[in-house]
Amino acid sequence: MSMPSEVIQTIKEILELSKEDSEVSDIDALNEKILGQLGYPTSVPFVVDRNQRIDLAMTAITRGAKVSEIVELLTWKDFEGFVAGILSENSYKCVESFRRRGDSEIHGMEIDVVGVRGKTIIAVDAKMWGVRGGKASALKTAAEKQKIRTEELSSELDRLHKKLNSLGSGTYSIFPVIVTWLVEDIEFHEGVPVVPVFKLNNFIHELDFFEDMVVSFTGQMVL
Repeated sequence: MSMPSEVIQTIKEILELSKEDSEVSDIDALNEKILGQLGYPTSVPFVVDRNQRIDLAMTAITRGAKVSEIVELLTWKDFEGFVAGILSENSYKCVESFRRRGDSEIHGMEIDVVGVRGKTIIAVDAKMWGVRGGKASALKTAAEKQKIRTEELSSELDRLHKKLNSLGSGTYSIFPVIVTWLVEDIEFHEGVPVVPVFKLNNFIHELDFFEDMVVSFTGQMVL
């Protein structure tokens, strides 16, 4: 069995090779061996689809890779899937790109990831931002927008139920969250937590602790 460091390095190379073009056309003997151990194709060329890229990223993290190093190798769409994967690992049922079409009477709305567990709903805005100027201002603006979207989600639970087919009747608590790797610790803007992706798992486990600090909205589901 290969060393964890060798597995991580191979995954990083495959993520890099498949980032722009999903096809991988060249791998060395060590990578071929490790990919075989992980259950992936070993004869080139082969295609690494989005779900496989997310699985590889999650595997690297569980083997000890730094989240920041792996996130750098993801696309923005991979990043959404990565966030959804962390929620799913914590027993949340997820919908990505939850949309409401706009018309003459109501504006459109999209939430990157919505996770439901029991009567708790987490609405995530996944911001794959690198180091940038004006961080505080950008996060404040993003928090304000996510707060509005989450409040609007509270009246869209019937549509969410159709997507997941798992919402029961009752009252739901809905929390807005921004997930990024731009920050080093959990911050709050307008009552909206801004969570570094490498702390998302801990935040989910400790949501009860943060509940008094996080703005939330109530939604009713009647079946």
